[in-house]
Amino acid sequence: MRNLLIMAGIAAILTGCFQNKGEELGPEDTLRSFYTELCAGDFGKAESLCDSLTMDGYLDGFRKVWDESDSSVCAIASDILSEMAVAVTDVEKKGHNRTIFYELTAQDGQSKEKVATLRKEEGGWKIERITDRH
Repeated sequence: MRNLLIMAGIAAILTGCFQNKGEELGPEDTLRSFYTELCAGDFGKAESLCDSLTMDGYLDGFRKVWDESDSSVCAIASDILSEMAVAVTDVEKKGHNRTIFYELTAQDGQSKEKVATLRKEEGGWKIERITDRH
């Protein structure tokens, strides 16, 4: 039960699963794909979308909960996560950097405002940081 509650808490800050394959992802699609991989528990793919030096701690929290949960809890969490929505509210551009302001909304209407900082690296976008919006 504890693990289910933890996974439900994670669901409150994650988004639904979106994918855009076959072409280079823009910054907003990179952010959505990052959450897609978290939904699926594929931390390797999620990490590939990040600056691993600064996002390791963020990912480790999710990885730990996912690894400690049994498969039925993970299946329930995936169902919950698939009902989340991400709505980008603003994007600030500075050269090869983007700051994305977005809102995550659960199926019950609860929402959380977040901010992600991304930079273009070797032709792709990398997430440098995700924080709560204050």
